[in-house]
Amino acid sequence: MDLEFRNLTYTVQSRIAKATKKVVVKGVDGKFTSGQLVAIMGPSGAGKSSLLNIISGYRSAGVTGELLVNGQPRDEHQFQRSSCYITQEDLLQPLLTVREAMDVAAKLKLPRGTKAPSEEILQELGLLEHQNTRTDSLSGGQKKRLSIALELVNNPPVFFLDEPTSGLDTVTTTQCVKLLKQLARQGRTIVCTIHQPAASLLEFFDQLYIIADGYCIYQGDTAAMVPYLESVGMPCPRHHNPADFIIELTENPATVKLLSQEILNGKIYKTSKIDQNCTEPLPQMQLKVCYQAEDNAPETEIMLTNEKCVYKVQSYSNTASMCSLSSQLSGINNSSAWMKIQKPSDYDISYSTSYFDQFSILLKRMLLQISRNRQGLWIQLLHHLMCGLLIGACFYNMANDGTEMFNHLKLCVGIVIFFAYTQIMVPVLVYPQEVKLVKKEYFNCWYSLTPYYAALTVSKLPVQLFCNILFSTIVYFMAGIPFNVMRFITFCAVGNMVSLVSEGIGLAIGSVFNVTNGCAVGPSAIAPFLGLGVYGFDFAHQIPLIMNILMKLSFIRCGIVAMVLTVFGFGRQPLECSEVFCHFAKPNVLMQYLDIDKSSVWMEIMFLLIIMLVFRSMCYISLRWRFAT
Repeated sequence: MDLEFRNLTYTVQSRIAKATKKVVVKGVDGKFTSGQLVAIMGPSGAGKSSLLNIISGYRSAGVTGELLVNGQPRDEHQFQRSSCYITQEDLLQPLLTVREAMDVAAKLKLPRGTKAPSEEILQELGLLEHQNTRTDSLSGGQKKRLSIALELVNNPPVFFLDEPTSGLDTVTTTQCVKLLKQLARQGRTIVCTIHQPAASLLEFFDQLYIIADGYCIYQGDTAAMVPYLESVGMPCPRHHNPADFIIELTENPATVKLLSQEILNGKIYKTSKIDQNCTEPLPQMQLKVCYQAEDNAPETEIMLTNEKCVYKVQSYSNTASMCSLSSQLSGINNSSAWMKIQKPSDYDISYSTSYFDQFSILLKRMLLQISRNRQGLWIQLLHHLMCGLLIGACFYNMANDGTEMFNHLKLCVGIVIFFAYTQIMVPVLVYPQEVKLVKKEYFNCWYSLTPYYAALTVSKLPVQLFCNILFSTIVYFMAGIPFNVMRFITFCAVGNMVSLVSEGIGLAIGSVFNVTNGCAVGPSAIAPFLGLGVYGFDFAHQIPLIMNILMKLSFIRCGIVAMVLTVFGFGRQPLECSEVFCHFAKPNVLMQYLDIDKSSVWMEIMFLLIIMLVFRSMCYISLRWRFAT
């Protein structure tokens, strides 16, 4: 696949002044051909990662210009199926072995019944001996190779990598770049960003695309960069790293402007390769002047293109010789079937597996990860166990005492607040990191968002329900609430509904905010619900209508009311009274005092269900919005 872009511009909103916009990429042109290992270079803040995100389709908001594949306007969905994006951060599913991660990728990315080339890929990338090692125990270089291996399962013809050598030592960096070179030689188009590679590393790249201050200042063969700089009066000193030298030149804005004008902001390609293998007739080709260099004899490079082949011609006075822009790799014989590069037409625009298969595969993966997170499971179990014993001890055997009306309310409020705060903070702290990984897998067309979200919801239920029921059981019997099967089931159901609502809020927050901001937003989001939840118990009959309506929007209020109705409903007998007179010994008196005697516990549970669906829908919409931008 040959990738081309024309007049590409990327504009973002300024974080300092919201009314102003910043142009990050400024009308650049360029072309990356198959079989080439391409490096996008530039100083920090030059726009190289932004350019990579735009070309790959990872970023679409604020982008203008043309994106083409093999000279034709590209279909974004089909191109997304034919390419993959590997982020700078090694985002891998934790608690899975290398082979398990490969098997999951194969099941999601290949049609059912297709034999996955997992072993061949791991052997090719030097990971076969580590196939039983968990991903979080791999070294930095091994994680990078595994990230590449996971995407090689369905063998896409285009790879995008953001800073693949970041954080790696010199030896591992060289191994990584050699691997990318090998993959490119098999016919793939591989584009990656890199900061300032060493001179020995620079030689591995076939093509350089250098960007500074949003402008293209060089595009062409790696070996042609130094002669080009010399031709414009900027000779690179002997024994000086060319990558360091051209980055140093970008410190001067005037130099950036000059180099951008010389290269026509990416419209010109510099070459040093000569090849006379192509035999297409010249009259059918379109000629474009590449550059002129003043030397002993006038020298001109011309790029010749037609539908099948791309050429360059170097002219010395009136003589010409053919030159090839890219190696034609169709004749390469590969022993492994998975190395064969597929044409874009071979790719179906739909997913390789059905939604049900995606849901099943993802659910099994999530349940396996949860079962292996022994430390997390023990923390949840001990948290619910200790809190249940603590609350049970505080209200020990008080639930049947007619003199402890306020303690009855405190018990119901305490149970609901426990579920609310426990479940909201876990996804706020954990989910933001998972969102990054899910966005990468979703962008690379592993699965659709709907089956993922369904699997996420279902996978959390077993542990969550078990811990909630354990807590509820301890509190129920320690507090001395009279046992009734329906009352006990409803007591546990109310606690679980509050827990699910709170978790939905936490997921919605975690899907939008990072951990730092989420820790501030989480408790703040609960505060209004808590305020409405405990409002007006001592003057329930005087609460205005508008406040009654607002309180119905608080899941904490619904949970407290449902819990009070559960504890004192279901035909409960009068409470024991050790004094001469107990005003609230009869349960219906307490419910009349709280103005909930006409309420129904099932109606409150229904309100909780509606609120839960609202927040979980907000989470789903947030994920879809975040993945689309």
